[in-house]
Amino acid sequence: MSRRLTILESQAIPIRGLALAWLAVLPFAVCAPIAWWGGPELAGIAAEGARFWGGALLLFFSGVRRGLSFRTEGGPTARQFVAFAGLFGAGIATLLSPLPFALPIIAVMFVAMTLEDRRAAVRGEVPIFFAHLRPAQMLVAAGLVAAIGLVA
Repeated sequence: MSRRLTILESQAIPIRGLALAWLAVLPFAVCAPIAWWGGPELAGIAAEGARFWGGALLLFFSGVRRGLSFRTEGGPTARQFVAFAGLFGAGIATLLSPLPFALPIIAVMFVAMTLEDRRAAVRGEVPIFFAHLRPAQMLVAAGLVAAIGLVA
């Protein structure tokens, strides 16, 4: 059995994709002011929330990358597998590490995604709109996580 796929993509970000992308950042936007102005106890709770949410997102993004790799012409590439494994490993490390290590892992991985997803869109490994969506989304998320980490 074989199948031929023809995909016509637009650079325009679908409204659902835009909404879901920014909803994923919302917990960090909620945690950051709590961490900064909520006092030491609330700062710790907000930082833990950011750690768990960030770890969950990294694991989710690893699944997205692995799932997209199944549709790569000629089969998944080594680069796609490294991206999947890196995101998965970082997600697990984030959930198992203490806060002083976990939050920087999240922030660094979000910045790395900014760079890699842009290149992956050009290579056709992810939807082309990722080239425009991911930089803004991931840099805002990384900045919020870093801000939380400064007070945690």
